[in-house]
Amino acid sequence: MHRKFTAIATSLLLAPAALHAQETAPQVDRVSMSQAVKAAQGSIDGGVLEAEIETEGDALVYEIDLVRGDAVYEVTVNAATGEVLSQSEEQLTSFLSGLFQEDELRAAGDSREVLMQALTELESQDGTRVEELSLDEEDDRMVYEVELTDATGERDVLIDASTGEITNDG
Repeated sequence: MHRKFTAIATSLLLAPAALHAQETAPQVDRVSMSQAVKAAQGSIDGGVLEAEIETEGDALVYEIDLVRGDAVYEVTVNAATGEVLSQSEEQLTSFLSGLFQEDELRAAGDSREVLMQALTELESQDGTRVEELSLDEEDDRMVYEVELTDATGERDVLIDASTGEITNDG
């Protein structure tokens, strides 16, 4: 019982220090999602299926899945510099074929310009960072489901893949 109380007391004492460290830690500078996508498309000329930011080793990177024709490529972009680190063609095994349906592959190729315009519009709003996006079918239309962080916190929006219209997810 005494150890449990000590652990709780220690946690309560250290929590303000940890919170202060988070609040005062510098924000990691990184290129925007649209800049990372543009870099990836400079490497592989294709439409976006999915993109996300994640930690790989000690580095923050964007992993971007692009489609060109019937081929899917994964391009890794350094989030700090915007430099393409790697690219590889993904084999459309039965597993991946199930993830990427033919209509998604076609829509990704067709939506390149409207997606970039919508991403640029979202990122132009002060403090908005796109964290992840993925192409999916919803209500018989293709949309990009976008996770972002802005002044209000984390939220999700949808980008219509054919028109670029941005709507709240919900």
